[in-house]
Amino acid sequence: MTRLLLFLAFVIGAIAPTAAKEGGGADREAALADIRAMIEGASGDSALIVSITDRDRPILVAAHGYADIDRRIAATADTRFAIGSISKSFAAVALMQMADEGRFDPEAPIARYLPDFHVRSSYAPITGASLMSHTSGLPNYLANVASMRFLVTALSDFEPRYAPGEHFWYSNAGYQLLGYAAEAIDRRPFPLIVQRRILDPLGMTATAPQIDDRLRRQMATSYERAPGGDLVAAPWFEHIAADGAIVSNAPDMTAYARMLLARGRTAKGRLLSDRAFSRMITPVRDDYGYGFDIADHGKMLFHTGSIAGFQAYFAVHLEQGLGIVILGNGPADRVLRERIVARLFGTAPRPAPDLTWHGVTSFAGRFVGPGGRALKFVRGPSGDLTVEEGGKVLPLSRIGREGWGAHLTPAGPRAFLFFRGPLGAVSEVVEGDATFVRAGTAPAPGAPPSYRPLVGRYSAHGEEGPSVRIYARGAKLMMSYADSSLPMPLVEDTTGRFRFESPAFSPEWLRFDTVADGKAQRLLLNGVPLYRIELP
Repeated sequence: MTRLLLFLAFVIGAIAPTAAKEGGGADREAALADIRAMIEGASGDSALIVSITDRDRPILVAAHGYADIDRRIAATADTRFAIGSISKSFAAVALMQMADEGRFDPEAPIARYLPDFHVRSSYAPITGASLMSHTSGLPNYLANVASMRFLVTALSDFEPRYAPGEHFWYSNAGYQLLGYAAEAIDRRPFPLIVQRRILDPLGMTATAPQIDDRLRRQMATSYERAPGGDLVAAPWFEHIAADGAIVSNAPDMTAYARMLLARGRTAKGRLLSDRAFSRMITPVRDDYGYGFDIADHGKMLFHTGSIAGFQAYFAVHLEQGLGIVILGNGPADRVLRERIVARLFGTAPRPAPDLTWHGVTSFAGRFVGPGGRALKFVRGPSGDLTVEEGGKVLPLSRIGREGWGAHLTPAGPRAFLFFRGPLGAVSEVVEGDATFVRAGTAPAPGAPPSYRPLVGRYSAHGEEGPSVRIYARGAKLMMSYADSSLPMPLVEDTTGRFRFESPAFSPEWLRFDTVADGKAQRLLLNGVPLYRIELP
């Protein structure tokens, strides 16, 4: 699931005394009024639902945009959205309930509950605790076996790079394993475990524990950014695994928040013991506990969620007695989200990542590459970008936030990926294994000839993808997703096999094979087969 691979955490700064703190009175009302104004003044047509609760009841619900843009159906508090990886905390809660019952030991090897799980490792066994805290050393995601128990077998040939607990590496695959372990313990499908143990006791009647076709008309339509920048309907797929399959709405998620604010207590009794709850919110590595990012010395729990075009954010502050859920069906406005959360909890807004959709003219310029080969990019008569080379002009179309391409040319598909310097101006352009620098600047180092057969676009069939681009920036082999996001340098481990350069302990790996006509035809990404496709 490509969307779940984009797991950049939304990090909260240190919590300061705040106008919105518990018992804030008029100051809190002012903060809530400011937040409502932010939401109602938000730009764009996609939905944005924000609900805030104290320990007892919701204190704000505000809505913006459309649950279905084409049919102009307004989003409301009752609109249902997929919450993506926020579902992980539900898996952790269910397993810690089993720990309270003496049926699950977080420190035991997960193979105790999944006897057919084994990896090629000389390290200590992978435990439930290491899976819940993303310190198991497993890779992030195997899209070809998501929602399938075959994942347990698919990991049999995986070789971790480090001992469990040594490093943090976000792993959706790890949480899928936890779901299968919970099924083995409770002897029922994982969605029914969540239903019986969490949703029913909390009265979360609008929440579904899996994404399936029967819900499609009962949920908001989700959207993603097309290469040209427009919103288009995101691919739909069913998902039932424990890493991100819950569908919910604002009232239900604030009920979940109130249970957490009460440290596992409910009006009908405890959902979690205080000991189990305390363990969940104790950071293990990189400020992550069990199913939650942890901030402010264990006082704040939060998580983002992203799946199939849906974007969500969830946080509770145990000391301030406040919880917030942000639900959306399109690309997240991280700057707005940062402002909302900062206003509620009294944090200083942190710089959000630069996700600006740069205008055409910002890509213009003359760039020089290997052997003095020059490319000149200018705004064309139709308003899109064109490239001039050797006296010939080629019109381009957008292939992502920082990419332009041409599908049909005598030389085959062409993709140009742009890179910006510290001040935001384009400094380099990459095509395949060639790097072009702005005219008048020092040339980039050349790529090794062995990279030439590898560069290109590779895709897996199916709605979840992924689709990636392989290219060389200077002397480094690189991978980006098809929308030209997240450029990641690669280093070669063994002949034909690569890993992420940073961090060096990353468990992700890539292998190229099946060379025909001078081009590798297949890329294995953590064992998931992707095939060369002649698109830019």
